[in-house]
Amino acid sequence: MSLQAFQSTMLRLIADPAFRDRAIADGDATLAPLGLTGIERRRLLAIAADRGLDINRTLHKGFRLGKLRALLPMTCQLLGSRRLARELSGFWAYRPPASFSFVPEALEFCDWLAPRAARIRYLDEVLAYERAMLELERARSGDAPSQIVHFRHDPTRLFGALSAGLRPRAIPACDCRAIGSRGRDGRIHWRIRSSSGHDTDNAARE
Repeated sequence: MSLQAFQSTMLRLIADPAFRDRAIADGDATLAPLGLTGIERRRLLAIAADRGLDINRTLHKGFRLGKLRALLPMTCQLLGSRRLARELSGFWAYRPPASFSFVPEALEFCDWLAPRAARIRYLDEVLAYERAMLELERARSGDAPSQIVHFRHDPTRLFGALSAGLRPRAIPACDCRAIGSRGRDGRIHWRIRSSSGHDTDNAARE
C-alpha cells in the first residue's frame, strides 16, 4: 500500500472541505490520479462520506489555530479575533495544509498577511519581527543567518503593550533596527541598533 499517498490524502480530506466534496461527488475520478490502490481509494471514499470526519476537521482547525497563536502571538493579538478569523478563513481556503508541520504554515501565513499589513498600524513591523523569530527558531543552530527587522516605532514599547494584551496606541517613533541571531548555545539574541549606530542588547530567548 502507498502509505504516504494514503496519509496525505487523508489529511486533505480533513483539512480541505472542497477536496472532500469533490471526492464524494466524483469518487475515483478525484482519487485515481493520486497514486492510490483500489483498496485505498475505497477506504478513503468511505471516510470522506462519514459524518465523523466533521469532528476531526473541527479538532484539526482548532489545533491549527492554537499553533498559529503560539507561533505568532503578537501578530494575532494585533489583528484581533474578528480580523484574525477572516484572514485565516481566506488563507486556509487558498492554501490547505500539506502536512502537520506548523512552522512552515506560520511562515506562509506571514506571507499571506504581508501585502495587507500596512492597513493595520504597527502590523508590518510586528509581522516582520515574528517572521524573523520563526526563521531563527527553525534553524536550530548557530549557523542560521542573522535576521534584520526595521522599526519605525519603539519596539520595546510596542511589544510591551502587545505582551500585556493591550492594543498599542501612540507608540513613540523610533528609527532603528533589531538584529537577531542564534548563538552556539542555541539561544536567540536580539540587539537594537538606533539610527545613530548605538546598540542595545535585549534578553536572549531559548
